[in-house]
Amino acid sequence: MKISRVVLLVTAVLLVSAAYWIFTASFLFSKAVKEEKFIRCITALSSKYQQFVYSDYRRNEDNGEISYQSLYDVKNYDLKLSFDIPSKYLYGTLEMNSASISDTLRKIYINLSQDMKVLSVRLNDNQADFIHKDNFLIISVNGSIRNNEEFKAEVKYEGSPKNYGFDSFSFKTFSGDAAIYTLSEPEYASTWWPCKDIPSDKFTIDISITVPSQLTAVSNGLLKEVRDEENGEKTFVWKSSYPIATYLVSLAIGKYDKWTDTYYSKDSLQKMPVEYYSYPEYTENAKADWKNTVRMIGFFSDKFGEYPFIKEKYGMAMFGWVGGAMEHQTISSMGYTLVKGNGQYEYISVHELAHQWFGDAVTPESWKDIWLNEGFASYSEALWIENEKGTEAYRKYLKNEDYGFFQGTVYNPEGFIFGPTVYNKGAWCLHMLRGTVGDSVFFEILRKYYDRYKYKNANTYDFQKICEEVSGTDLKYFFDQWIFTGTGRPDYRYSWKADDFQDQTGTGIYTLRIKLRQVQEDSSGVYKMPVRFTVITDNGSQEIKFFNDMKVQQFEHPVRGKPVEVLIDNENWILKKSQIEEYKDTY
Repeated sequence: MKISRVVLLVTAVLLVSAAYWIFTASFLFSKAVKEEKFIRCITALSSKYQQFVYSDYRRNEDNGEISYQSLYDVKNYDLKLSFDIPSKYLYGTLEMNSASISDTLRKIYINLSQDMKVLSVRLNDNQADFIHKDNFLIISVNGSIRNNEEFKAEVKYEGSPKNYGFDSFSFKTFSGDAAIYTLSEPEYASTWWPCKDIPSDKFTIDISITVPSQLTAVSNGLLKEVRDEENGEKTFVWKSSYPIATYLVSLAIGKYDKWTDTYYSKDSLQKMPVEYYSYPEYTENAKADWKNTVRMIGFFSDKFGEYPFIKEKYGMAMFGWVGGAMEHQTISSMGYTLVKGNGQYEYISVHELAHQWFGDAVTPESWKDIWLNEGFASYSEALWIENEKGTEAYRKYLKNEDYGFFQGTVYNPEGFIFGPTVYNKGAWCLHMLRGTVGDSVFFEILRKYYDRYKYKNANTYDFQKICEEVSGTDLKYFFDQWIFTGTGRPDYRYSWKADDFQDQTGTGIYTLRIKLRQVQEDSSGVYKMPVRFTVITDNGSQEIKFFNDMKVQQFEHPVRGKPVEVLIDNENWILKKSQIEEYKDTY
């Protein structure tokens, strides 16, 4: 999911305004400004503001409920939906096919919002007793279901879904025509359909959507059938045969223009439809903004491995969210306000497409690992820029993603989980990893990670193991200081001097002495990183690299030519602060 910079800018303006009125007369505010730490106040306030706005975004579940859900594995859902659009009402029938993974399964816990009304429940074709409370549908089992035994639960339900989170379920109109859409991330699928709403249980799904004949219903996977109903409506039958998580299941319903491109696999043996759905008034702009999609698929297939859902499709469907876009599996939902016709928001199209690899094919084990989605997709934006405009544009793009301060940790973020630490710092962590292990190893890491966990779930420790396996290096220090526990950045102070060898050969070789200090004060202590220095001499320039693992450290290296300037990390491989100082023999 990508939250647009427009929304972030508006939010920032509101937050700055709020900060002014809240802190103007406050000693804390004046102290923060004096110490040039105003951004910390804004970030902290932003976190509080976002937690207030999205205070309903995480479910409160006890360990007993979670343990009950761990007793079975969903294999397939068959979901049938229809609507009373003027009344903003949904009618649904769900068939859930699962297998017990325990001998103690006596109650089946299914997530379903209390806003929905359960009409009936059947278990293995028999009427079943159930209760619906605390946003759980709890089905009683007669006795228990044995380990590995398959079972089928059928639920008929109806109701008016309320809109939670970002835009979990919406009825809207565009140019007088109805539009219905969903955005279930992180835990809102169960606001509109009964499901085991956790990312670690992936499944296949069949979705049948009945709508008025002038509308088109778009969803995941392949369109298997469009059926005319006796009442004049149409039913669109979609089938997703690749494993999918609940938050990636999508409805995008509206009066759409549709057009199609074709993507050919890297081995040229398969072709795949690339489908676009746009509200008619935005179609010309969408055709201009989305024109590079097929080329993007090819680029990321080269970088990461073949597009994961090659036997189905990739698509983009416009929806009514004003805040950005969402990477629904095989069919990204694209906010209509971001379609301008001038390519201004192409980075959002890149971001959602990259999620098909990282987020959709490889899905995080839990929301603690959300950076494996958003950090990877945000870094993919930079990779596309590098491909299109070169290395300098890549570095500039990443530099603009550094806000100078990031609150909290990348792994297991507190409060609002879709903030800059996960997106921007997450992208920087990958950039720094690339600088640490080198290009060839880095891209082999991404390909191996994708290949090993494709259609499965992975956590951050899994990714770390892949990094260490491919690089042959212990990277615990890297993951600890940047991802698991670290919240700051190194603040380097460096100095240098050069001594002529004064040998008889006249080679012009100088001994360069560099002293490097870390002066930051944070809980991470010493940041251990390979640090590059660009040495400019009267004979040209060269780069030297040292591994810095101490607060104060001296390095020596011979250089050809008399050094006239030394630059630290000139290509910005490290998220840092730095300053040159006068060379001293002791500190």
